[in-house]
Amino acid sequence: MNRQSRLVLLIAAALLFSPWGAHAAEKGWFGFALAIDADGILNPRLRSIKIDKIFPASPAANAGLSTGDMIVEIEGIAVEGAKADTLKTAMQKSVGETLRLKIKHGTDTSQDVSLIAAPKPPN
Repeated sequence: MNRQSRLVLLIAAALLFSPWGAHAAEKGWFGFALAIDADGILNPRLRSIKIDKIFPASPAANAGLSTGDMIVEIEGIAVEGAKADTLKTAMQKSVGETLRLKIKHGTDTSQDVSLIAAPKPPN
């Protein structure tokens, strides 16, 4: 292999494994704010998650979620007793990916809700 070929391969490898060569998927947005009740400081164990705010025209609003709804499961993981980091990771979706939740509205039975992550709107 000549010197020029090695240089081309080296540049191609550098681009492939560098931040410039990789395109990270855009972080998804669901359009709600949460009130979290937990025990502990570093990676606390959760007791409950309540929807504190719904943003208009968001995936959460379009799915019919309401302020005060309780999230009882995230991606099949029960909220009560789960570690915060585990649920945070489960909720991180790229635009176009689906987040599966189990929601309890008041005294009603829980219902499964799927939200498709959207791009975050400009402020």
